[in-house]
Amino acid sequence: MSFVDAVKDFVGFGDVDYEEEDYMEEEQEQEERPSLFSKKNKVVSIEKASNQPTIVVVKPKCFSAAVEASDQLKQRHPVILDVTGLDTDEAKRTVDFISGTVYGINGDVQKVSSGIFIATPASFDISGDYLKGKSGAGLDWSMFK
Repeated sequence: MSFVDAVKDFVGFGDVDYEEEDYMEEEQEQEERPSLFSKKNKVVSIEKASNQPTIVVVKPKCFSAAVEASDQLKQRHPVILDVTGLDTDEAKRTVDFISGTVYGINGDVQKVSSGIFIATPASFDISGDYLKGKSGAGLDWSMFK
């Protein structure tokens, strides 16, 4: 070792050989996550898979019967609502109530004829010639007059 190297080591600028300590890296245990391809077989009944949706026809005699139609919509059944037997105010309230339910389930409600409406959940499409002016302008309340 030269005199210059000795002075550098003394002052602290020299090359210092540190002994490398063997650090043991701890292996991180991976938590078992459920696989996308689980080994469990999921069996679907053929009877359930082939069931056709039920269309429910409701002809309420009072406003409180609108709850039945609303419950059917929440169970994802399309509902044909006939309010011709109700007076004008109750018919409006009933259609408003059903329209609120339809909005809550992202469904659709359309007027079929005077006093007849069809309300469907989001997974159903309504089509036909009777749907004139389906521009989203709202329900035509003149049918109650």
